[in-house]
Amino acid sequence: MAYCAVKDVEDLLGTKFSHDSRPPVREVEAMITTTEAELDGVAQAAGYTVPITGTQGVALLKRYAIFGAGVAAWHTMIVDTDEPARVTYWREQYDAFIGRLRRGEQQLPGESADSEEDIAFEIAPHPQRDNFWLTGQTLG
Repeated sequence: MAYCAVKDVEDLLGTKFSHDSRPPVREVEAMITTTEAELDGVAQAAGYTVPITGTQGVALLKRYAIFGAGVAAWHTMIVDTDEPARVTYWREQYDAFIGRLRRGEQQLPGESADSEEDIAFEIAPHPQRDNFWLTGQTLG
């Protein structure tokens, strides 16, 4: 499921992509697909069934898909190592969202994190230590 479109990235960057632009529209579409795949992958690893279909969850993922694809498009469009403040903001917001979702600090509204898939970021219990067992001893 597509969370955003080329038009959304164009609106964010204030530019129009075409077949002759830099980046061309097909590359922007690929950036969107990659960004959305990352969002779905992290959401699935956090226990959500993907693609997300709830209205609020889709709206939230749309925001971050636009940010992620917008940063990638800007770096392809402008060959410069210094990001303007707005591009830095989009990148930081996207990275922070991914981090919160991975740590379980971010919920997707209207969605339940109870997928039948194995949760990749589940915390495993630590085994209890036996303070009375010494190394080298044998059971008698």
